[in-house]
Amino acid sequence: MADLRIISADDHLQEARDLWEKRVPASLRDEAPHLIDLPDGGHGWALPNGTTRPLGLDVMAGRSYEDYKASGVDWDEIRPGCYDPHARLSDMDIDGVHATVLYPNVGLFGFNDLRHDLAMACIRAYNDHLSEFCATDENRLIGVALTPALDPESAVSEIERVGKLPGIRGALLPVFPGENSWWGDPEFEPLWAAAQANGLSISFHIGPPRGLAGETGKALRSRPGGTEAVINLLPMSTAEALATMLWSGVFDRYPELKVISVESGIGWLGYFRERANEVYERHRHWAHTDLKEEPGNYFGRNIFATFESDAAGVQMRHLVGVETILWSSDYPHSDTTWPHSRENIDKHFKDAPDEDKRKIVFDNAARVYGIS
Repeated sequence: MADLRIISADDHLQEARDLWEKRVPASLRDEAPHLIDLPDGGHGWALPNGTTRPLGLDVMAGRSYEDYKASGVDWDEIRPGCYDPHARLSDMDIDGVHATVLYPNVGLFGFNDLRHDLAMACIRAYNDHLSEFCATDENRLIGVALTPALDPESAVSEIERVGKLPGIRGALLPVFPGENSWWGDPEFEPLWAAAQANGLSISFHIGPPRGLAGETGKALRSRPGGTEAVINLLPMSTAEALATMLWSGVFDRYPELKVISVESGIGWLGYFRERANEVYERHRHWAHTDLKEEPGNYFGRNIFATFESDAAGVQMRHLVGVETILWSSDYPHSDTTWPHSRENIDKHFKDAPDEDKRKIVFDNAARVYGIS
């Protein structure tokens, strides 16, 4: 299938070094993210919450594994494809990738721990930059906008704004909305209505799950093997969001809404879907479940998931639902398959029929994001 087109459903945009300096109001500029020289060498981002994020594993495309660094990377060392749209298209051509769906680097986990005016300024600045980046080629560069989780009104306002911007096809939300809130809560109904009305998908990119966020996560990382344990658990962090939206009937009320579990892998979703169907069969009567259909029917219609390397998931693709699965390259992160994505795909799908392969590497993402 040498002529097979490929869509990477999860890649990342390294924000331009002067993005927030140029775009946020002057009164907030000193508090917004900005690139700095780090004491131990290399560059990093000084973030509004007082932390620093080094240039490192987020921009490893083109390096050998032996040359990976968590910090100590200078801006001039990273591939221009990380931040320049024309260079990104060239890198996609090298890798044989037709289209890419773009998530942030610095802004990946949002700015929802900031005061409202600063958070909204940072989010809007990024989304405007993302739109301009994608406008270079709107059929190949697909933007997923940052969405504030500060309150439903702010989220709806930004969804309605970015829904009119060139190149924006989706909205990114954190894996859980707040300490005592769940995405299935009634207060978020206007958010789902706005996303459907504006033709935007909703993405939940992996991040610390509710039980490992904040101080709990820090405590675990301080223990032997704690960092590895957190990394091991991250892919399943989106399960809560999918479950609460599914069982609260969101997809019955908004049948065109599409939700993507991003960078989560797919192997665990086979059991997740099987378990949901069993819960429906055994417990819907006494629990007074209010779903119009068996939960598995929402997979591939409303629920989707991306993977980079997941041989077990590909083998179990029919349990997950072939129409549910989206392949991705994760450029330019340390997990990226660039520039060997076709070899990665061939390895994963060596025993799969061409029809399944085509759906997973192109058709499904094209359907979700309206890519021609």
